[in-house]
Amino acid sequence: MKVNLDLIGKALIGRIGKLVFYRFKKSNVLIARAYKKPRLTQNNFDLRTKAKNLGVFYHNVSDGYKRDLRNYATNLNNETIGDSCIYNMYNVFIKMMYGLKRIYPEVDLKTITPEIVIEEGYPVDTISHAVDACTLPEVKFSNEFTNPII
Repeated sequence: MKVNLDLIGKALIGRIGKLVFYRFKKSNVLIARAYKKPRLTQNNFDLRTKAKNLGVFYHNVSDGYKRDLRNYATNLNNETIGDSCIYNMYNVFIKMMYGLKRIYPEVDLKTITPEIVIEEGYPVDTISHAVDACTLPEVKFSNEFTNPII
């Protein structure tokens, strides 16, 4: 169904009752469709489990490590001006953990903890080691982010 609402169309984004509204940014076309609850799959469950565990992991790292993540995200934003993504310390952390999984396939993001990172010697114990191991892109002053994970 195509909807033509000139004045309030830009405000209608999201779900209202049994309708879902979308807007394309480039053409300002508004589309409405009936809401259909998505079916749960094993992939949904795995992603939810990883997200919960990485959230707990993130809250258990040291304050200095979080400060380094924030400073790294600021430097990355300064170097990628004009890109569509703006980084913050949490999505840099998630990017780093999935980069670790790419380099070390045996890492299980559903069960990883800061203690496991230290025991196994994974290169995300500091932000500078993560940059050296290519789990994060190189930015200026990345060798100065040396606060330990715990």
